[in-house]
Amino acid sequence: MQKVNSIRKVLEPVGQVAGFFIALAGIFVLFSSYKGLVFVAPGLLLGFTSVAAYVDFNRKQYRFAIKLFGVIPVGKWLPFDSSLGLLINWANTVWRTYSSGNRSFDFPDGSYVIELVNESGKPLASIQRFKNLEGAKHAITFYSEQMAIPIRPTS
Repeated sequence: MQKVNSIRKVLEPVGQVAGFFIALAGIFVLFSSYKGLVFVAPGLLLGFTSVAAYVDFNRKQYRFAIKLFGVIPVGKWLPFDSSLGLLINWANTVWRTYSSGNRSFDFPDGSYVIELVNESGKPLASIQRFKNLEGAKHAITFYSEQMAIPIRPTS
């Protein structure tokens, strides 16, 4: 059984909106000329590229990949063994944008992240993101049982 989890967008909200508008402009230009493809391709790349985690329980391997255009995964499969561990971390990310009046707007995006860590506690890959702690605790026990990897205490 293989599980695929979308972790985040590469350029998050700013890149996603910019990519959408660039692709939309390219589609309008495409009606009059093939030069619109110059805008469509980068727009789709900016707007839909994301980061995903793949876990294959049968083959005992994982992949932390970038999905180009939202569909083409690029990443290396790595095996997991009992020396690795699972950990829940709080990722507090704040996105800031400025208006034309030079006022800043902050958009908090905090979440709990299940991470695969090595024996020294260094994170190797993010496995899944959650908005609440209960969902993360439920999922980490599932991953621990399926992968036969211990849950490490947070430091």
